[in-house]
Amino acid sequence: MDKNKFFLGIMVAAVGLFMLISPEAFIKFVVIILGIALIFDGVFILVTVRNLIADVNYGRVMAVHGWLSIGVGAVAVLLPLVFAAVVWTIMAYSLAVYLLVAAGMEVYAITVLTRNGISTKKSIFEVIVCVFLAVVLFILPHSAGNALVRVFGVVLLAAGVLFSLVQWRLRPIVVQPDSVVSVEEDEIAADEQDD
Repeated sequence: MDKNKFFLGIMVAAVGLFMLISPEAFIKFVVIILGIALIFDGVFILVTVRNLIADVNYGRVMAVHGWLSIGVGAVAVLLPLVFAAVVWTIMAYSLAVYLLVAAGMEVYAITVLTRNGISTKKSIFEVIVCVFLAVVLFILPHSAGNALVRVFGVVLLAAGVLFSLVQWRLRPIVVQPDSVVSVEEDEIAADEQDD
């Protein structure tokens, strides 16, 4: 049994149970986690991505992207913790709009970086994730969003439990003997008894 995979299954099941029991709290949790990720992404953009090439326009766009990411991330973390449910719904929509804008800025960055011979595989993946998360955030605050979260919760709960059970069944069954005596020791003991 791979203990890491077993505990991963337990964690996935726990997240699924959380989604199933309290979809509203899960959505707030997702908004806060996205906010934290945006803050780190903004810092990364300002420190690393902005200075990849010497193009002034590229540097400005990436600086705006980085500072906007930090600002939206900070608001996404603070507002749901401080204010009522209406504010976090507005924040979910704001995050969705920001993610679409960020995807657009990233497409611009991909274009400029590709022209300068810099690999953009990670950036293409980031655009896809931004658009996907934006669509999810537009859906989540509606009643359909709660139902969707619950459905995903059931799926994750079942998958986590099944994965953990499979890992448990694959564990090696080891029988620990009370004592181990080698064949030579047995023969020596038998010879001593004969004498």
